[in-house]
This record gives sequence, structure tokens and C-alpha cells, in this order.
Amino acid sequence: MNKTSRVWLAVCAGIMLVSSSIFAAESGPRIFINNVEFAGSAFKLMMDKGTAMVSLKAIVEQLQGKVAFQDDRIDVTMPDASKLSMQVDSLERGLEAQSPEEAVHTWIRGVQTRSGAMQYAVLSPSLRQETKQEFIDHFWVTGGSSPHMGKVERLQSKKITPEKFQIAFDYPLVVMNETIETGSAVLTVEKIPRESFDYWAITQIAVKDPGDTGVMIGASKL
Repeated sequence: MNKTSRVWLAVCAGIMLVSSSIFAAESGPRIFINNVEFAGSAFKLMMDKGTAMVSLKAIVEQLQGKVAFQDDRIDVTMPDASKLSMQVDSLERGLEAQSPEEAVHTWIRGVQTRSGAMQYAVLSPSLRQETKQEFIDHFWVTGGSSPHMGKVERLQSKKITPEKFQIAFDYPLVVMNETIETGSAVLTVEKIPRESFDYWAITQIAVKDPGDTGVMIGASKL
């Protein structure tokens, strides 16, 4: 083998080695933040017995936060958006229902005040997943100016199982303080198990006319 052939063989071997390293890196876990993919190397990604480990500083800075190291202390400062997110989480936990009726009353109040956030707070995890984008698209405002849901006088609760109830009620449709019609709804409420404590959440919303108060997210026809 002449000298030129040996050089080309070495170059080709090097290219194969680099290519295989790139392929190996790409075949590992992929990191996405808000659906945007980042190279694992940017976060110093390492895998240890199935556990993914990344650089705390790299992740926090990517989220527009700051990390400061001093002696045996690590200070993480997150932007206002993260603080607001924690505030929202705290409000949602405060609205979690301890009974089926409480969940329904909170949802009714959310409809009456056109607060999509209040309605969303008492939905089950699966119903949240189904409806979240629609709430976002409507800027978390539901219903319409007229007619709106008036005062609900009475709930009729039916026990399906110890962890599942159906709660029915009628509601006045009000325009300029006058009742023009009566609507009806049946909400299914189930106990949601959780490690810390269980809570009740709405898993299904059925309404005689889902559009009688304007936008009513997550509702199907009764």
C-alpha cells in the first residue's frame, strides 16, 4: 500500500469514528424546551443507570434565570414568569375541591364570572389536557355578555360509586336581570387519587345547550 492510500485510509477511519460518535449522541435522549430541541451537549447531558443528568446552570439560564454558587450554597433566581407560574399553581391548589359539590359550585362560579381559570382549576387532569388549548385560545375568558348563567338554587347529587358522582342542576339564563329561559347541566365528578391527599374534580360536563351562555369550554350536549 502506497503512502497516499494509507493517508486516505486514516482519513476515512477518522470520519467513520466521528460519524459514529455523532450518531451515538443523537441516538440518546433528546432535550426539548417548549417544543424546541436543544443539543444534549449544550446542557452537558449524561446518563447514569437510566437517570438523565444535566447542568443546573445551563438549564436555569436557558429559562432566563440565574444561578450563583457560594461556599456550600446554590442560589437560583427565576424570572417573573416563573414566579407567576408558582402563584397560579398555588391558587389552583387552593381551589381543589374536598367534595363533589364543592367542585361543581366552583365551576358554576367560574361560568358566572366568565373565568376560564376558575373552571379549569376544578377539572380532572384528563379533561384539562383536552381543554387547555381552547382556554388559551379564548384568553381564559368564557361565556358571553348575554345571556349569562344566573343563580343556581339547588344541586341534585347521584352517587354512582364511592369515588364517582353525577350532579345535576338547572340554571336561569339571564338578560338585563330578566330570566328568559332555563338551562340544565349534569356534571360527573370523580375522586382523583394523589400521594399527598385525594381531591374531587370534574371529569365530564353535559349541558342541554352547550352554547346557551356563549363559549362553554369542555361541555357536550346533554
